[in-house]
Amino acid sequence: MQTSAFARRSGSVGSAARRGAALLMLVLLSACGSGVFKQPDVALESVQLGGLGLRGGTLLVNLRVANPNRFSLASNQLRYELAIREPGEPSDTTWVDFANGTYAEDFTVGGRDTARVQIPVEFSYAGLGDAAASVFRTGTFNFRARGAVDVRTPLGTYTVPFQKRGTATLLGVR
Repeated sequence: MQTSAFARRSGSVGSAARRGAALLMLVLLSACGSGVFKQPDVALESVQLGGLGLRGGTLLVNLRVANPNRFSLASNQLRYELAIREPGEPSDTTWVDFANGTYAEDFTVGGRDTARVQIPVEFSYAGLGDAAASVFRTGTFNFRARGAVDVRTPLGTYTVPFQKRGTATLLGVR
């Protein structure tokens, strides 16, 4: 069977157009995945004393999660590390690991909404070392908090880091 020159040309133009359209679609889809999700703002808002016992106590760490997206974000895992600066140390390099763990409670932040998440963090006096005396003597301590929240979206799961340094009193963050 013989094909005309016009049919051969239009067939190659059609396949080039299909390849170009497929390439354009691939570029658009990859751009959508990264351009649609906006990272939420996770900030440590306050640290409060929840209670004291014979061997340790509980701090209530309050996070603010602001969702700039049009869709809801859900999470069932938040990892954290808390450290206290060693009292009397002039440098910013001597930290006492205070607590670390995983908060495994579900929470949701609606689209373009803000939610507050309260994380109870248990600690032991023995884990504080010399920092415990300073906390009880002065009522304040310098802290470093960092961690990550795993958020589920319609576009997939993302890990959102957070960190903050500050001074906390037994009543809250300054």
